[in-house]
Amino acid sequence: MKSIPRSLRPAFYLLGLLAFLALARDILANSRPLWCKIGQQSYWPGLRTLFTDPHKPYGVAVLDSLENTQSWQRYPYDAAVFAPIPFSPGDFIRNPSVSLGKPGENHPGFPPGFRHWLGTDDNGRDVAAAIVAGARVAILTGALAMVMAFGIGLFLGAIAGYFGDDRLRMPRGVALLNILAIVLAMGYILMIRREALLRHTDVPVSLDFGVLAGMVLLFNLLYCPLRYIPFFSQNVTLPADLIIMRIAEVFNSIPRMIILIVIASIAPAQSLWVLIAVIGAMNWTGVAKFVRAELLRVRELDYITAARGLGMPDWRNLLHHALPNALRPALVAFAFGVAGAILLEASLTFLGFGGSDFKGVSWGSLLLTMKEHRTAWWVGLPAGLMITFTVLALNNIGDTLSKTR
Repeated sequence: MKSIPRSLRPAFYLLGLLAFLALARDILANSRPLWCKIGQQSYWPGLRTLFTDPHKPYGVAVLDSLENTQSWQRYPYDAAVFAPIPFSPGDFIRNPSVSLGKPGENHPGFPPGFRHWLGTDDNGRDVAAAIVAGARVAILTGALAMVMAFGIGLFLGAIAGYFGDDRLRMPRGVALLNILAIVLAMGYILMIRREALLRHTDVPVSLDFGVLAGMVLLFNLLYCPLRYIPFFSQNVTLPADLIIMRIAEVFNSIPRMIILIVIASIAPAQSLWVLIAVIGAMNWTGVAKFVRAELLRVRELDYITAARGLGMPDWRNLLHHALPNALRPALVAFAFGVAGAILLEASLTFLGFGGSDFKGVSWGSLLLTMKEHRTAWWVGLPAGLMITFTVLALNNIGDTLSKTR
């Protein structure tokens, strides 16, 4: 920890705790015993959920019956070891005596020790299990969405900053075919999404990227016979900076929350992966602007000019020399972006995104429950504190990176 500033250590401790909760969710919160002994035979139903679908048949009559009746906690095992939180995230029991149970209460009808340490929500879901599961949702949403946004923003920002409006030259045929490929691919993707919406079917996001990449590759192959025609082989200058920055302004001019709500409402399947893809596609502009601004400075430095004068290709100069020296501002944007993505995820689940699939497994759903039951402070307070401290930790890291030279 000597290389980490003292002021940042609490932030890294908290993020380490969140990573631990996310990775060890099924060990910390699980209604199935991590290990049990039945008739002198040992089983590991809780640990099995780490590697396979928890609802997949076990092939053992007694375990399959326990899974079907959801009576893991009441079975008279010869010996058993349960998780510290003996309830799985999202599991609920519609029982008036369980709903909105206060912190520390033992689950009615269960053996001693099966306590709801932070109480339950209005459907009997364990709040402590939801806090642990919410850490995984937050880490996945923040990290993966910003990795996607970081990749898009880094690529577009590097092109805009290094090449500007007068340095990106390519054959006219390549430029025209790529523009045509992107337009046709977007039209086809919109048509697919329209049909999926009308038929209420689910279309994976990977199909969209596959269509776009396939169309671009196909049209670039079509350039091979066209390159012998002077009109198509003649180099033209593309105003890359102008085009990319205008696209970024269009994205920034649209309120992100409204777009996210609209896309989430029309998506056939409101899954975590849809949420990650939507947030990632909307958050690239900040990274692109930071990288562009830094590369506008770096590209005029002496060593870049010398490399260009020695005849080094622009793309090699960009990737090997210019871009590595412009990553610090992008890392600042990444830290702030992860915090923003976690807030967006909590906001969307608070507004009901995902329906019952996110109930009891995300921090935003706990806040929604407290909104509906204002006296149940124990439901929303832990989730609100987790969101607050996580965002503060990430903002502290981003602020420190922005001040470090």
